Amino acid sequence: MQRLWDLIRDRNFVFLAALVLGLAAGHGAVYTQRLVVPALAVVMTLATLSISGQIFKYPRVLIRPALTGLILSYILQGGVILLLAWWLVDDPAYFQGLVVLAAVPPAVVVMPLAVVLDGDPDYSLVALSGAYLGGLVLIPLTFLAFFGSEHLFRHELFIIVLMLIAAPMAISRFLIWRGWEGPLLRWRGGITNWGFFLALYTIVGLNRHVFLHEPWALLHLIFLALASSLILGELVMWVARRRGVRLRRAKALMMIASMKNYGLASGLCLALFGSAAAVPTTVATIVFVPYLLWISWRLKVGRS
Repeated sequence: MQRLWDLIRDRNFVFLAALVLGLAAGHGAVYTQRLVVPALAVVMTLATLSISGQIFKYPRVLIRPALTGLILSYILQGGVILLLAWWLVDDPAYFQGLVVLAAVPPAVVVMPLAVVLDGDPDYSLVALSGAYLGGLVLIPLTFLAFFGSEHLFRHELFIIVLMLIAAPMAISRFLIWRGWEGPLLRWRGGITNWGFFLALYTIVGLNRHVFLHEPWALLHLIFLALASSLILGELVMWVARRRGVRLRRAKALMMIASMKNYGLASGLCLALFGSAAAVPTTVATIVFVPYLLWISWRLKVGRS
């Protein structure tokens, strides 16, 4: 029984199950589509419990790492995604999805990884917080730049940004203030995995014809996902070490520059542009699973 419990809490098993179920029985995705954003809102609320209010007591000290998080996630990784999208992608819906992906902040998994892999957790926390707070402004600005005011002033964008960034930050502050985060943290891993299961199953199910009948049409998206995560992360690590950055700090920079919040991007795509726009974020999510395994091994080796 314990082995079964461990299995259903295992992130890799949950992601693989979502992929297989979406391909084999994706017809139910039309019914789960409306549940994706609320599920991701719960995931984001639990994730931001890691962001302690103590970090905001000394704002002057936070400016540099917060700006670094903004630059690495939005300008560097976002710029790479947009450049490759412009070069490789002809489908308008896929391009929309990649613009959304470039506009979202880093993956929330950066924080627990920074703790486990000794990636300067304090620095990572401030950089991640800066990127999320910056996302409240940068996501609408990116939409304005690429899509014009047509999508900027849609009420769906305001609701999604409110539900997936602003509200989770505010609710998590309240939970911490009341001292209620303890029980939630014990269940956070399982709830997070199954929240992503719902999102991944829904997106794969809605686009199963592409994954099953036109897999070769996704090769350029797989390359883009690898280039903007694995290759970019290794490049950032190499440059940081060449410039004399300490290993702990270099690990933090590597993770922040190579991991996007694919769940948030998928939620935005589904709500604003439809299921086809979520195909690139789904491909990136699938690539992200082995990348997580790689970076866990890579940085543990680097620590030893």
